[in-house]
Parts: sequence; C-alpha cells; structure tokens
Amino acid sequence: MPSTVIRSKAALILGASAALCAAAGTHAAGLTDAQWPLCHGVAPPLAEESSAPAALSPMEITADYGEGLGSALYTVRGNVLMRRGSQHLEADSAVYDDRSGQVDATGTVRFQQGGFIVSGEAARFDLAAETGEVGLAEYQLLERHARGRADTVVRESATITQLRRASYTTCDPGDLGWELRARRVTLDHAEAVGVARDVTLRFQNVPFLYLPYINFPLNDERKSGLLPPTLGYSDETGVDIGQPVYWNIAPQRDATITPRFLETRGLLTQVEFRYLNPSNHGRINAEYLPSDAVFGNDRGAFSYEHLHRLNARWRADLNYNYVSDSRYLAELGGNLSSASTTHLDRRLDLSYGGAHNLFLARLQDYQTVDDTTPYADRPYQRLPQLVFSGNGPTHPLGGDYALAAELTQFEREQSLTGTRLSLHPSIAWPVERLGYFFVPKAGLRYTGYRLDSAGPGGLEDPQHSVPVYSIDSGLYLERDLRLRARDFRQTLEPRLYYLRVPFRDQSDFPVFDTSAFDFSFAQLFRENRFTGPDRLGDANQLSAGLTSRLLDRGSGREWLRASLGQIYYFEPPRVALPGVTLPARGESDIVGELSARLNAQWTVATSLQWNSDVDDTERAAVQFRYQGAQRQLFNAGYRFRRGELDQTDLSMLWPLQRQWQLIGRWNYSHRDERVLETLAGLQYDSCCWAFRATTRRYVNTTSGDSNRALYLQLELKGLANIGNSVEDLLERGILGYRAR
Repeated sequence: MPSTVIRSKAALILGASAALCAAAGTHAAGLTDAQWPLCHGVAPPLAEESSAPAALSPMEITADYGEGLGSALYTVRGNVLMRRGSQHLEADSAVYDDRSGQVDATGTVRFQQGGFIVSGEAARFDLAAETGEVGLAEYQLLERHARGRADTVVRESATITQLRRASYTTCDPGDLGWELRARRVTLDHAEAVGVARDVTLRFQNVPFLYLPYINFPLNDERKSGLLPPTLGYSDETGVDIGQPVYWNIAPQRDATITPRFLETRGLLTQVEFRYLNPSNHGRINAEYLPSDAVFGNDRGAFSYEHLHRLNARWRADLNYNYVSDSRYLAELGGNLSSASTTHLDRRLDLSYGGAHNLFLARLQDYQTVDDTTPYADRPYQRLPQLVFSGNGPTHPLGGDYALAAELTQFEREQSLTGTRLSLHPSIAWPVERLGYFFVPKAGLRYTGYRLDSAGPGGLEDPQHSVPVYSIDSGLYLERDLRLRARDFRQTLEPRLYYLRVPFRDQSDFPVFDTSAFDFSFAQLFRENRFTGPDRLGDANQLSAGLTSRLLDRGSGREWLRASLGQIYYFEPPRVALPGVTLPARGESDIVGELSARLNAQWTVATSLQWNSDVDDTERAAVQFRYQGAQRQLFNAGYRFRRGELDQTDLSMLWPLQRQWQLIGRWNYSHRDERVLETLAGLQYDSCCWAFRATTRRYVNTTSGDSNRALYLQLELKGLANIGNSVEDLLERGILGYRAR
C-alpha cells in the first residue's frame, strides 16, 4: 500500500488509518469493531461478541507533518500530540507502530496519564500495555503537589512506576526546601503509596537524615507504617521521645501505638484505637507507665468514647474516663486545662429526638481526680436521670404548649441521697408583629423529693408547686443613618419583662446539682435565677433592657451592638442557696454589653456588672482583637470577678517578614500576683515546609506548681512532621489562630 503524507496541520486517526479506510471503502471486510465507526461514523453491524483486544482501541494523533509507511507504521513531526483514552503524549517527533502500540518519541517529550506527568528528551512507550521508559526525566504527581527528577522513569504497568536514582519533593520549582534522594523509588498508583530505598533526606540542600527504607503517601488516604518521631522536653518528664506506629487495620479500623521514652520516668506506652461503622463510631485511648521512677508506682490512663445511632431518632452515647492517680493529668497531661480538671466524666446516654419532643435517659458517675477532695465538694452521681421536654403545635384555641420533666436518683458517699421529680408545664400566647412582640405566659413548677435519710428534724419528702407568670414585650425601632460615606441602619430595641413567682420556703430542700447563674444581660429575661430545680427563685420584678444595633444596609453585617439593663424588685428576693444572704434591695446590679467592629481589622467586646449600692464593679471583661489580611493576630483581654478572678491575657501571631512569624502569649493573675502561662516562639512557613520553636511555662496543678516545656517541630509538607506538634497548643492559646 502506498504511503500517506500530510504536509499541513492535520489529524491522523490511527487504529483505522486513512489508508486502511480508503482501501476498505464501504465494506466491512478487514475492519475491527473499533475501526468501523472511524471510517463510517456509525456503529458496526450487530454480530457475536467481538474478541478484539483492548490494544486496538483508537488513537488520535495531531502533528504538523505526518507520513504513513505501509499499513501500520507512522512517522509524525512538529507539535506532536497523541491521545489514547486517558493517555496524552506530546513530543517534537514520534514513530508509532499501530500493530504493537509502540511509540518512540524524541525532542521535548511529555507524557501524562491521570495525575502523573513525566517529561524528558526521549521516551519509548507501549500505549496498549500502558508501559514505557523515559530517560533523564522530570515527573509530577499533581494530586500530591509533588515533583522530582530521575535518571530513568520506567512505567511497568498502569499502576506501577519505577524511578531510578530519583528525587522527590513537594516544594515549588526554585524553592527546594527539602528533598528526598533515593537509589530506587516505586510508585504504586493503585495503592497510592510510594516506597523509596537507600534514602537521603536533604534539608536546605544539606543531608539531614539517612534511611534504608521509607514509604510515603501519594494522596491523603491512610497507610500503615512508622509515623515521624516526636521530640520534646519538660521539667516533669525531661527529654521526651516518642515513636508512633500507625496500623491501618481496615477501611473502618485503625490504631496508633506510641512508645514514649520519658527521661526521668521511664517508658510510657500510648495506644489509640478508632473505628467507624455505618451506625456507630468510637475511640479508645489507653496509656501505661510501669514503675514511674519519680512517682514510684505504675501509672496509667484510659478513655472510651462511643456513639451509636440506633435508628433515625434513637441514639446511644458512652463516655468513660480514668486516671490512676491525682497527679497524672498535671504531670503527664501536658496542658493547663487538663491540669485543672478535678473530676472525670463517666456517662451512658440513651436519647430520642422527635419533631416536637426530646427524651434522655442517663447514667452518670465521676472519678474525683484528687482523692483528698471532701465528699461534700464532689458532684453527685445520677443513677439514673430521665429527662423529657416537648412542645406542641399551636392549639386551635390558641397558645403554645410546652412540658419539661425530670426524674433523677442522686447518689454520693457520706452524703444525703434521694430521688427528685420536677415538672414544668407551661402555655404562652405570643403576639409577634413587624415592629413589636408581646408574649404572656403561665406555667407551674413542681419539685418533689423522696430522700433516703433526711436527718434529725428534716422532711423525707419535701415538695412544692409554684405558679409562674410572665409577660415579655418589646419594640423594634429603626432608622437609616449615613456615617463616613456608608449607609447604615440603626435599631433601637427596648424590652420589658415582668416576672411573678410566689415565695416558697425551700430551706428543707437539698442542693443536688443547682447553682446560681452568672448575672448577665441574658439573665434579666430568665424565669429562674438558679441553674437547677433544687431552688426556684421567688420574683415580683420588672426587667428593663435596651439594645441598639448598627447594621450595614447593603450586607446586613453588624458593626455595633450595645445592651444595657436592670431588674426592678417590687419585693426583694428571698430564696437563696445555703450560706448565701441576699441584700434587701430595690433593684439589681446594672449590666451592660458592647461589641463593635472598629474597622476591617479591629473588634472589641466588653461586658460589665455594676453594683449601684456600693458604686463598684462586680464583674467585668474586655477583649480587643486585631486580625489582619496577612495572618496578623493580636488579642488583649482582661477578666475580673470580685474576690475570685483578676487576669490579663495577651496573645499574638505576627509576621516579621514574608514567611517568619512571632508567636506569644502572656496570661497573668493580678489576684495571685503570678504568671499563669507564658508562650514564646518563632514560626517559619513556606510552600513546602514549616518550622516552629516554642517555649512554654504554665501552672500545671491546682496548688500552683509550674512546668516548663520546649516544643520543636519541623513540618515537611507532604512527607512528615518531625518533633512535637504545637498547632493544637497554639489554637488553644491564641484566639483566632488556625492551622493552614
């Protein structure tokens, strides 16, 4: 057959060449099912199942110049582009054998299949078998943002690629922060894992670590193997070295086992097991330190969390926690929040969520971390607690109906115990319009006990039923306002709330789980000033509050909100918790709140409780926050509570240069005249690596003992984190900090 020559920008459809189609004419003889539609534009006639191999699937080639030699050999030159399924090959020139699927490409060669790209000066491919070889190659893994070089890239199959004398990095071209160099690298695209042997890890082009073997992910899926080691130091543990081992047990099961060498204490083993099923998921954590050299005994901790969705409305929730001794969290817990934990929760919940009602059945216990804590200061066990809340749709006769009910058995050693029943039915008749609302409401609160031992002179079954009446009302007033060439809408929202609860003597009632609410603007409009049913505050009072907002007319964004309010007592409140004496006053403290966005970067939030009888502040808080476009963060806060709390808290994350950032926090107690926590460090963050060095000193016991720690972390993005991760620490300590 004479050759076919195309001397201008043209296209060849190979697998059914122009010459072959011309020779076949309109006849089916000699054409495969894959070749037929390329010649005729329609499907082949119906026949028995074709046995043609997949190697004969069509190939499309575009080039500036093409020449067909015989019936199956083709030479193309100039801007060559070959496509076959998901395979793409670009070259300056190429020779293609249609019978074998072999391609010999020269010039600037670039081959892509899926997210894998390889380029070089010369290449040979078998496109049918999806194999090939490229010399002096550069490659990219698009999904991982990774690239590298190799003396030879061998595509052994559609899923396996071998690289000889290769490099691997996730850094951008021109910014080689870190690089793996290996004698041989195997990329398994099906399992999404890479394996390298005889590996040198180079950081800033300096050899940093040698490993005979390493595996690394090609995507974000989980893989079994060694995780990067953790390194740290603290006063409590000395040098702290951990080597996590990750075990991908199954698609829905995994475990992380971490032996940790603590210089001053010994070997601590940590195990975390996670599981995920269609209807449930959970996590088990266990820690064990045999013969702590400082403590002088075995130590450990255990926790178990499980959530089970029984069906669309029912679910079960288990949370169990245990530590071996009172100092475990302080010495090995590692942060201020765990060090200040006095009780560990243990509970089992069974709950139901319906369209108009909720039900909860709970068994709850606590482990008191410090065994010296008096029983009177420990929380009660709930064995069990049954809670129901429901509301019905508006009744045809008018009114919104609601019911809250609770039945709880309270247990605690060397304490008064018993059962409590509380019921709270209510009905409201809300009237809500565009500019105002008016909500009268009536209800009944019943609380009754069956006590196991009331003591001398006490009642074994005290109870009361108290009616509760309230009227809530308010206005919505607004006006348009223009400030600094911007259009705003200002609101004025006065609110009056009348509450009437007759006095009942509750001095014989126990206090199982009830305390007083913190007084705030929201507290002005609550029915009860206590958190639980053990006390129902008497009331004959009127709450007056005023809120004003400044809203952007275009976006609705709130730029300012200010609230001020007070309660006026027609009769001074008399019901109080044991040991608390209420002053006979005609009005409550004045409470105010203010939050404002000063500009695009600065915000401020404040709250104040002012005692007008003594002209002094009872509680106050202020928080300034700056958040810039370049990840600048600065927080300045102050909290005050008379006789309890007086603290200043400063924190920041501030860029020094394009990629260097300064980290800091200072938390000081004016009442105790001591620093609660200091945090200082530097952070470098680039496209492919980050480094964090942080020192921290913090109070780690309720008695005020402190601990010092050093955290170092080198993050090679796309490969590993070396050292102790400090991002959780920074997220807890610096308001607004978020890991990238």
